[in-house]
Amino acid sequence: MKRLIIGLLLLLVPMSATAAEIIKKMTVRGNAKVESEAILTILQTQVGKGLSSAVVRDDILSLYDLGYFSDVRFYKDKVSGGVEVIIEVKEKPSVVEIVYIGMDELGEDDFKEKMETELFTIVDEGAITNDVRMIEKAYLEKGFYLAKASFKLVPVPDNPQQVKLEIIVDEGGKVLVGDVHILGNEYFSDSELINQFFSQPYTRSSTFSAPGSVYNDDFLKRDTEFMAYLYKDQGFAEVKVAKPVTVMDSDREFVRITFEVEEGIQYSIGSIDFAGDLLYEKDELRDWMQLKDGDLFRFSLFRKDIEMLIDRYGDKGYAFADVNPKPRFDREKKLVHLVYDIDKGEKVYFGEFTFVGNTKTRDNVIRRELEVTDGELYSGTRLNLSKRNIERLGFFEEVQTIKKRDPEKANVLNYKFRVKEKPTGQLQAALGFSPSSDSDENRFFGQGRYSEENQSGYGWKTSFTGRWNGGNNYSLELGFRNPRVNDSYWSFGVNGFTRNEVRLLTSDGVQVQESRNGVSVSVGRRIIELIRAAIAVKFTKITQDSDVFILRNFDQDGQSHSVVLSLSRNDTNNYIDPSEGSSVRLSQEITGGLLGGDRNYYETLFDGAYYFPIDFTDTYRTYFKFHSLFGFLWPMGDEQIPLFERYVLGGPENLRGYDYRSVGQKFTIIRAPGGFPSEVAYGGNKQALFQLEYFFPVIQQANIKGLLFYDTGRVYSEDEPVEFKDFSSDVGFGFRWITPVAPFRFEWAYPIVDGDLGDLEFIFYLGY
Repeated sequence: MKRLIIGLLLLLVPMSATAAEIIKKMTVRGNAKVESEAILTILQTQVGKGLSSAVVRDDILSLYDLGYFSDVRFYKDKVSGGVEVIIEVKEKPSVVEIVYIGMDELGEDDFKEKMETELFTIVDEGAITNDVRMIEKAYLEKGFYLAKASFKLVPVPDNPQQVKLEIIVDEGGKVLVGDVHILGNEYFSDSELINQFFSQPYTRSSTFSAPGSVYNDDFLKRDTEFMAYLYKDQGFAEVKVAKPVTVMDSDREFVRITFEVEEGIQYSIGSIDFAGDLLYEKDELRDWMQLKDGDLFRFSLFRKDIEMLIDRYGDKGYAFADVNPKPRFDREKKLVHLVYDIDKGEKVYFGEFTFVGNTKTRDNVIRRELEVTDGELYSGTRLNLSKRNIERLGFFEEVQTIKKRDPEKANVLNYKFRVKEKPTGQLQAALGFSPSSDSDENRFFGQGRYSEENQSGYGWKTSFTGRWNGGNNYSLELGFRNPRVNDSYWSFGVNGFTRNEVRLLTSDGVQVQESRNGVSVSVGRRIIELIRAAIAVKFTKITQDSDVFILRNFDQDGQSHSVVLSLSRNDTNNYIDPSEGSSVRLSQEITGGLLGGDRNYYETLFDGAYYFPIDFTDTYRTYFKFHSLFGFLWPMGDEQIPLFERYVLGGPENLRGYDYRSVGQKFTIIRAPGGFPSEVAYGGNKQALFQLEYFFPVIQQANIKGLLFYDTGRVYSEDEPVEFKDFSSDVGFGFRWITPVAPFRFEWAYPIVDGDLGDLEFIFYLGY
């Protein structure tokens, strides 16, 4: 439409340019907010050049594309030696006020940050239309399917260059799914299909499920496609699912939905063959395929096989390889014969890699995560791995790759990585109170912490933490780590700490005051792909003190010198807050011996986590986290393992339903002749811990997650074999609030005692 109007305008412009007409002067009229120089700069029509109607036409289009003008006209006047070109523009007014009318269920704050239209900017009808559609979508997501939004531009009196933007909303009512019926299904039952729909019949529990039972055209389209996918993934390659029939009740509160399916024949694989440009032997290709002769013709595996072929050819430099599967159906034998016709295309090379959107992170920090280099043969696998490496840094909300053929070399692809930075630093101060029925527990606590995962954009990790847990329980820690020294695969870190803790030793209140001051230095390197090796050296001075004489038997003052050797692998999608992938770490600590010091023992640890995502929509992800921890302490020679290095469980980091350090072996002592016996928490030399957590978004915009969890673990003494029974367990629920300041944990846990739930433990904790 715009091009038609411009064409008409060009017919009206009094201009009949000839090659002899030289432009001597250019003037802009009618502009108030847009500078004349800014207008002249983008024009191809320039002083000293010949006047061309074709160029003028392109210039008019360019000015309209700016979005600042409602009318553009070119005129010419004769002057000495040539012509003067006059550009007359009519500027669009600017928005000086935005008013929302008719909104009760949602407020301005629900989408203020998503608005493209901003105050004191020139009217952009396209942006306003996008804003109106965004508001309608926000209502739709809340179940107000009938909501409609429109806008009106109201001129400001006495100032034609200013307008008030009125966004008018008719909220309608929330429409829910009533009955859902399916016709023609035999292989799947109604419940098997409906239970996987987004459009599920409304029940009292619908409010607590995602996405609930709100009627939504997008949900209905998804359910139709998903039903067809379910059948195709069971071999029904020719299944047909008709467009659902929807009937709205007279009260306009419920919609009744009817699906109709024609299942067709269930096919198996008869044969697999290949044609076209073959870079591999056919048998080799068949070995890589997930579908095999005789298998059900599953659509999910069929699609993965196509992707595998594209990746295999892409890894040989053929970025635009075309895989055209040609199925032949034998309906009598219920078999499908597949022929993959492959056109490899031309070889493609990587060109330049550029980065945009990284306002904080330096280019080299992103570039060093690339598994590909400029000028090398194209590899889709390594390109995807590069993108994943950048994502798992945890510095960006999103990472996009944009490819473009080089304008000078058709076989070269230039890639642009577009990123969106997110906060990576935390500055926190908190004072809390934790209620407890035990009067000996520290009730008050405080913490101050500064941490930065991307210090100054260099990717350095720095932290300073001060904690106070009541009384004489406090700690200060300072840390620095460079994960890529000089952009190499080497890492370097240093940490210093001072800790003072009052430890409860016996059940009748005997305490020991322990102070630890130390420093550690670590060096690591990537060995292969995601596997890293590291070595750390720790020096700690330990001072223990108590006024009770019997504790002299447990007095373990002195120096602790340790070296820790570790292997780790991290394949999570985000190093800071993962939701997919796995991480494992195996470490061996050697304390004393040739290193000197007053403590001599070994410790072996295995720590692993696996994250399994479940995506309900592109924006609604839930996930399971499986965590396991095994620890073994070994004496060095005839030395005993220090008392406070022995394993005990209980508290917010392991068994959340139990008091801090309350789960473990104990023995009884009598501190004086005729005295009462008391228990000493002696602990064990082996531990096993398993945790299962399920996370789900509660308020995504505020980064609030809900979780359900189950913890189980056990501590073993030297004379106990490792058996997976007699574990202490708990269950609970909670919330994680990921703020720019710090992650906050609110959790409620119940210990499981003899099959019953015990007393509730409330946990408020800072950190993941």
